[in-house]
Amino acid sequence: MIVAFVNPAGVLTPQDPAEDLRPAQTLLAGLLAPAELIPVTGMDEEELLDVPAAFTSWQVLRHGAVVLNPDGEEDAAWRRLTLETLRVREEALRLAFQAAQHIGWLGQLGTEAELHERHGLPLMVTLRHPHSLTHALDAAAREWRAWLEEGPFRGELRLLGEPDRLILLPREINPESAVNYVLDQLGEVDLSLGVSAAAADAAFLALCDYALTPGEGPVLQAALTTLDPAGGEEDV
Repeated sequence: MIVAFVNPAGVLTPQDPAEDLRPAQTLLAGLLAPAELIPVTGMDEEELLDVPAAFTSWQVLRHGAVVLNPDGEEDAAWRRLTLETLRVREEALRLAFQAAQHIGWLGQLGTEAELHERHGLPLMVTLRHPHSLTHALDAAAREWRAWLEEGPFRGELRLLGEPDRLILLPREINPESAVNYVLDQLGEVDLSLGVSAAAADAAFLALCDYALTPGEGPVLQAALTTLDPAGGEEDV
């Protein structure tokens, strides 16, 4: 059995909704057709329905917080682990949401914070700008990181940056933990592939036998920076 853990963004769907898939992305989707596709994404169940691919196996959703089995049902064991984490991190997430609101107001950044819940508990905080202004999100990210590093919840939460938003999650909730769990459930696998265009997915890609990523994408840039930090800084 060949399994492919795929983050659809930039691979099966364009990074920018206004653009079409590049020929190379379309070809990659065709090459992955013989594999058992397992999405690894920040999307939820409903959002995944818009991805032009047939996902009939396991699914890793909401940045690793949700794992669905091949029957389309939420995996009970993973759900219990996630709920334990969310109960422990509830106060941190609620205060992080308040901090995100204050950062937008005090800095007059025009950003909008939202607290997302799962099973009645806070799951993550997102921060967006209605016009996707990069400088506003960058300024908010600096302030939010400072709050995290200097506050009482240091090390409990992790901040992710996407082109149109910032995402704050409990550190225990991540794609690599969920992918590792699914690999254990699959048992014997002949070949595992990790496919992503996102640098933040490097950890789950490393769990697979081989990783595929766009040649000009951020994963390659992150790897080159790790190998040659000085060279990476000059490029920036």
